[in-house]
Parts: sequence; structure tokens; C-alpha cells
Amino acid sequence: MFRLFRTLFNVFRRSPKSTKKSTPPSRDTLLPPEGSNQNRHSDNTNSTAGKDTMTTRSPQSQSTSFENLKLVLNVLRAYIVTFGEPSTELEMRSLVGAIVANLAAVSIENKDLEAFIDKAIAAYESVGKDASLVDVTSQLLAEQVSVWLKEQETTVSNVISAYLQQFAPAETNWESDKVLSLVLTVIATLNDGSLSNSVGRALIEKVIDSFDLEQALSRWVAPEWIALAQKVASYTEKEDVQLEVQSIAWAYLQQFRSILSPQLIEQIMETGPLNLSPEEVFSGDLGEFSEMLYYKYQFIKSDPVVTKSHKAIAADVHQAVEDFKKRRPPIFNVTEGVKKNDLEIGSSLDSAT
Repeated sequence: MFRLFRTLFNVFRRSPKSTKKSTPPSRDTLLPPEGSNQNRHSDNTNSTAGKDTMTTRSPQSQSTSFENLKLVLNVLRAYIVTFGEPSTELEMRSLVGAIVANLAAVSIENKDLEAFIDKAIAAYESVGKDASLVDVTSQLLAEQVSVWLKEQETTVSNVISAYLQQFAPAETNWESDKVLSLVLTVIATLNDGSLSNSVGRALIEKVIDSFDLEQALSRWVAPEWIALAQKVASYTEKEDVQLEVQSIAWAYLQQFRSILSPQLIEQIMETGPLNLSPEEVFSGDLGEFSEMLYYKYQFIKSDPVVTKSHKAIAADVHQAVEDFKKRRPPIFNVTEGVKKNDLEIGSSLDSAT
């Protein structure tokens, strides 16, 4: 299913950057955790404890960094000259992240993306928006970025409309918290966390601000949006499971100073009273569900309620992991980050405060 969605929907792709399409979208968009200066891979102090983070940059690395900054700054200047300056800090950060996602010549690791955004904004504030410095190439790229940003919002809105029309419970009261939960689930279903935290948060704000229930119910939606909405519906039907897993995961992270990964979420679902096996839910695939929860939790700010039973289950999960290690060396450690494509997954829930 994941590969099917990736084939059908690639508006949100960050890589490869050389093939940008305007219709329709993909699962690749955004989502790291709280914190404006770090993305979800660098926001967890526990995962980097004991490591020397001081590195010496080579001249080549410095040159590449400068070139990246210059290219992004050129497009940022062209965008602001053409479309105006963003009204909020988050929108400005989201714009820089979108420019990085659309520039084939710019290659920045996800763990460095939010810090790079800081530098780009500081550079722009230093040099200003001199219209005479805008070249034709930067102008065209700025227009591409504008279209891309709108497509992301349109994609999420279309999937929400399809869900509301085809799968939402009839008597649901769509108050702000319900809308927020739905938006988070849709975005977490569509993306694989490959873009900046800032892009994700700005997208959430835009979709919620523009949400209109009557319009969503009356808008025509294509079959591909309905297919994605069906996936969203399979997750929203398990809202109680999501809340339970969140609380257990929180208890686990607090007790064992670990990090959150899809593998840990999957282990939690399979351990203790939940006892959810792949054969029982989601057509035998807990992996996609655990990944959706992982990305969704990056944006959840409130602490879940943790009970004694949640702490006990967390201890059972920890023991199950330890027992597995003793039996055989694991392919991966469910308490450590893993690689997904070139994206490291490993972020503590306690960063989302």
C-alpha cells in the first residue's frame, strides 16, 4: 500500500527533486517534533548522549554549505519580491523549507535542515530584498515553490473532504479538537517525515484556518483521494488504541530514557493487554500504523495521562526487548532510531511539550 501511494501521489516528494509534478500528491511531506531550531532527528538529547557533537568542517563542506545558502537565498529573495514577505515567523521558516525541497542542486540532511533555515533567514535579513538581484531562474523557481506550497494544502484538504463525505461517523461534532486530530492523522498518513518541522506546522495551521465543513462536504473529490481517505478512516477507527499506545509510549520514554521509533510503537501494540497482532488489525500490517502514530505524535503538545497500568506495560515491553536481545542479536533495536530511506527515525516524545 505504501508503494502504491508513493507511485500515485508525488507532490510532496523531496527526493528526487528533479521530477516535480503538479498532480496528484504523495506520502512524502514532513513531520518532525517540537522545537524551532532542530528537526526531529536532532531534538532528542538522549539519543546523542555521550557523543562528541563537535566536528571540524572541511573546506569543501564549507563551500557546499555556502553554495546551498546562496541558491536558497536567491530564490527566497525572488519569492518575497514577487509574492510578498510571509506574515509570521513560522510561515517564513516554512517558505525556506519549501525552497530547499524544490531545489535539485541543494542537498541538506534532515537533521541539519532547521539549523539551515535559521542561517538562511539571518542571511536574508542581512542582505534584504533588492529586486535588481532577482534573476530569471530564481523567479521561475520561486513560482514553482508557490505552486508546490498550495498543492500541499490542497492535497490535505481533498483527503479531508473525501473522509468526511465517505467515512466520517454521521453524528460527529466537528469542533476544533476533532478537526485538529483529523488533520494530524491525514498529514501523518500522507507523509514520511522527510521535510522540515516548520513546513509541517505551517501546513497544519493553514489547513485548520481554512477548514469549512460545508465546503468540505460539498467539494467534488477524485477516486484517488477517496482511497487515501479510506486509509485515514482505518486509523481514526482505532482512536482508542492510539491514545493507549501514546500513554504507554510516554511511560516507556520516561522510565527508560529511550527514543520513540515505529518499532517501539509496534512492540507496545504487541505487548500486554493491547495484544494486537498484525493478523487482527490493519490487514496484517502494524508497520504502517506504527509509522503513522510516530509522525502524528511529533505534533501532539499535551502530555498523555499515564496510569500505573501504563507504566507496568512499559516495563513489560522493556523486558520483552531485553529478552529478545539475549536470545539473538536483533536486526534493529526497537529503542533506537532506524534508517528509513536516508531518513533517521528517532525522536523522544518528551520533546513534544
